[in-house]
Amino acid sequence: MTGAFTCGRRRADGLADPDSPFVGAGAGLDTWRADGTCSYCGSLNEATLMARLEAGDVELTPTDKSYKVYVRNAGGDPFQQTYRDCPAGSPPHMPDACEHWVTRETSETKFYFQHLDEQQRRRFVELLNEKKMKLGYPGHFYRLPFFISRGGAT
Repeated sequence: MTGAFTCGRRRADGLADPDSPFVGAGAGLDTWRADGTCSYCGSLNEATLMARLEAGDVELTPTDKSYKVYVRNAGGDPFQQTYRDCPAGSPPHMPDACEHWVTRETSETKFYFQHLDEQQRRRFVELLNEKKMKLGYPGHFYRLPFFISRGGAT
């Protein structure tokens, strides 16, 4: 989990274009933080998600969004979450200049499907179809991940 990359959420948000007028736009600006999350969107690392799905020690909680799922620990190591815990009255500052970062263990994290590559997407679908994936309430994706379509007779 080293090296800079361009987060799929940054691309989806239209902020991967280096000529964008928005602050923080451009390609190759993102990294994996020490807690295993994306510096742009906070998503769990895709390799970690896939390994945990293969191990069967996480449960996915569907959302009403086709690009996001919550990942709950179901027997594996807890997740790490890094966040700013600035004291009341602290002056506003950019995240990179903040000295109040704290990391804690947590039982749930989020995952954005834009982080999966094509091979990981195929494996995700296989695990889903083989019912080797634990799904929380309601027990199925009521909004399928954007890269999945329902099969049917033609």
